[in-house]
Amino acid sequence: ILNKKDVTATLSKLENGAVIIERASRMKAETVKKLLKVLEQENTGYIIILEDVKPAMNELMESNEDLGRVFNLRIDLEALDDQSLVAFARRYAEELEYSIDDFGVLALHTRIADMQTSDHEVTIAEVQEMVEDAIYFANKKNPVHFFDILVGKRYDEEDMIILRERDFMHY
Repeated sequence: ILNKKDVTATLSKLENGAVIIERASRMKAETVKKLLKVLEQENTGYIIILEDVKPAMNELMESNEDLGRVFNLRIDLEALDDQSLVAFARRYAEELEYSIDDFGVLALHTRIADMQTSDHEVTIAEVQEMVEDAIYFANKKNPVHFFDILVGKRYDEEDMIILRERDFMHY
């Protein structure tokens, strides 16, 4: 959309403000030149974020070397892998004063792997929901729950309730 607008006029309305340019690689060379000209002015206080997929951003930066001079920070975000999501789940459970045993970790890996597809990346929110569901099932009153309390298998050495494989298998 920035290709169809007057870059100078648009950014002048944002003095000391911020703008996110989505699909930045679609900017025409003329638009990039106008953007650079505006950004090279002193004391404008702009925060500009260029957003796109990594290969497209690489191409944009290579074809417009002056952008690297003006934009002094680049952050490439990658999707979290299964290991990172499980590590997050363990930390989240600990914040809620629960721990996850080894079989629970394996069950969590299985659930995440089942949900990961080429069209869907498992999110932090989904992992939080998995942990919260496991907590719900771990606290559900049933004979196994009662037996774990009697035998002393419900709590770990830090006195946190242990989330087990069976707690993660309700989906």
